[in-house]
Amino acid sequence: MLPLVFVYTWVNTYRGARLMRTTARQNWQLAELRRTDSQTGLHSRDHWIERATQALQSLQSADRPACLLLIDIDHFKSVNDHFGHTVGDEVISAVGKVILASVRSEDSAGRYGGDEFAVLVSQADVRTARAIAERIRTQIEQLRFSSAPQLRLSSSIGLAVALPEHAALRDWINAADVALYRAKDLGRNRVAEAA
Repeated sequence: MLPLVFVYTWVNTYRGARLMRTTARQNWQLAELRRTDSQTGLHSRDHWIERATQALQSLQSADRPACLLLIDIDHFKSVNDHFGHTVGDEVISAVGKVILASVRSEDSAGRYGGDEFAVLVSQADVRTARAIAERIRTQIEQLRFSSAPQLRLSSSIGLAVALPEHAALRDWINAADVALYRAKDLGRNRVAEAA
């Protein structure tokens, strides 16, 4: 009877440990899914906001420069209207890949919503952030799609430097949003800086 109790205990311990490993792996996978936008491979909006909020707080306390880019695909609604939503999905995915390939490892890029993207350019002055923004803009302009060969894209990008008066992330985003709308008002397909 004693060997049977030992085997039973060992089997249950083994099963319990295996179940715990499986649960831990699944929890990690769920957390990763929550942090990543599946269509673009960029950070999800919520995860990007968490990272940007933490970064703004640490940048302000350490007095290090940083910039925020808000990126909008120009006339994206007409892409869906003229070429269909599947091409629209291809565009979103391709733009996400361009952004991911254009930022540095210390930067944080996310899908902000719909056809809008946000990039936190860490430890960088305006010149560095503008160079990254221009690289993104140029690469988006060069995208081509086999399913819609006549489609040409452009993007408008608003750039805002982190300032002491940005008490919260919302203030910094608002500054970049104003710059984004200035880029649109000036004719789109350009980078505009917050005043």
